Amino acid sequence: MEPIEIFAGQQAYRHIAQSGIRPTDIRAIIGASGGPKWFVLSHLDRYLMQNWLPAIPHQLELIGSSIGAWRMAAYASAAPMAALEQLESQYLNQRYSARPSHQEISQSIRQLLDSFIQPNDLDQHQLKKLHIVAARCKGLSQLEQPSIQGLAFAAVAVGNLVSRRSLPRSFDRVIFQSPGGQLPVAQWDHFRTHQVPLNRANYRDALLASGAIPIVIEGVRDPVGAPRGLYRDGGMVDYHFDLPFKPEQGLVLYPHFSPLLKPGWFDKPLPWRKVHASNYSHTLMISPSREFVASLPYGKIPDRRDFERLDNDSRIRYWQTVVDRNQAIAEAFDRWVHSANPLDQVIPIETLTR
Repeated sequence: MEPIEIFAGQQAYRHIAQSGIRPTDIRAIIGASGGPKWFVLSHLDRYLMQNWLPAIPHQLELIGSSIGAWRMAAYASAAPMAALEQLESQYLNQRYSARPSHQEISQSIRQLLDSFIQPNDLDQHQLKKLHIVAARCKGLSQLEQPSIQGLAFAAVAVGNLVSRRSLPRSFDRVIFQSPGGQLPVAQWDHFRTHQVPLNRANYRDALLASGAIPIVIEGVRDPVGAPRGLYRDGGMVDYHFDLPFKPEQGLVLYPHFSPLLKPGWFDKPLPWRKVHASNYSHTLMISPSREFVASLPYGKIPDRRDFERLDNDSRIRYWQTVVDRNQAIAEAFDRWVHSANPLDQVIPIETLTR
């Protein structure tokens, strides 16, 4: 069983064919939304932090939404490994009452964030530039009452069923970014996009907003320096991302938990809603193979429903097993990077977008 699958857009495929792959080729790293799905990638994150980040001499753009933003914050930290390990431990060992309120969950998430981020981390963002994506709510989606939220987001889902172009009526994209950060995006999509300087006054709120799942976690009101409003999970707008990340030089690296790409959170149940292959032309994506996922307990990677299906102890044991076993993914990536013919294992990313 090969633990990983490797996908490349057209430009990335040509690059690997001509030059192979090295840390110095990477100009940006993407972190997707997905909550505990991340636990299948944590050793690959460790591998990249230990072996690739120190070898990148140029500015590196780190962009993420929700848990992807939290991971990228660990990447950008002054001590990436320590931050990642703290994030993993605190997230994995969450415990809740049988029917937790969104206040209970929100308080736990605030404590989780405080355990792995430090305000002085921003002082280290000289070559590693962090970009945190959040969704600024409009209309009924900005109200906090769970019953109204349920109705509001049901209406948003119906509109999205017809067209993703309906979503800008409910959300703006807001990107909190390190000073000097420059995402390799020449043309934004149909969402109104605000780029806000990331600083000590809004760092925690930006990360909290990016992971504020509707109904489950309280939204964040009026982050410092950003347009006024209520902010929620960045996955509402950018779940797996469908933006043209195209550096003038080099490639985009995407450690992803699944060989599946969906533009936004509301697109998850829509099999026909896929990203545009052209947006991924410069992207190299690494994901666990289907066979590896099938070999895990319950035949799947962790997900947010585990909080409902399993008691605290069973869930924690299951998640820890996945974390332990995903060491095989990091080892497989290392073998691929150092293989004589890396292109032999690469699949055109277009196969995921047809």
